[in-house]
Amino acid sequence: MQEDVPFKTKEEFEVKLNYSFKQRSPEERNTFRYETQEKNLNNQNTTSMLPYLVLKVKILKASPEEVRLKVVNNLSTKITSKKIQEGQEFEIDMGFTDDVKDHVTAHEYTIFLQNEKQVRLSRILISVNEDGLFLINNEVRGKL
Repeated sequence: MQEDVPFKTKEEFEVKLNYSFKQRSPEERNTFRYETQEKNLNNQNTTSMLPYLVLKVKILKASPEEVRLKVVNNLSTKITSKKIQEGQEFEIDMGFTDDVKDHVTAHEYTIFLQNEKQVRLSRILISVNEDGLFLINNEVRGKL
């Protein structure tokens, strides 16, 4: 069903990447995540500052029927659901970039724009490939 929903045109929204550096919390550092690649073990259990990504999304133009938005990730977790207000920004906290690229955490987010009856009218697909390519609606927009 998700594939039947058309992409929102790129002129009607904007996505800004907000990078920062954070240190993993003590409970995350003490949690061992089994990975087959040695680099993942080092990155996930380090005490140094690591790149952290938060997206700022702004709906520039919504059709009169698009009254709500709903954000879900590839783990089927609902991130937010709210009324659309043109020009208002909201954030999507993607987390540590190494975790996103390694697909340890969510690496794909879909923003659905819906009518009053929660029928999906359009969508914005944000994803990160394992090689770090950052895509919006299947168009490459950069590399993490």
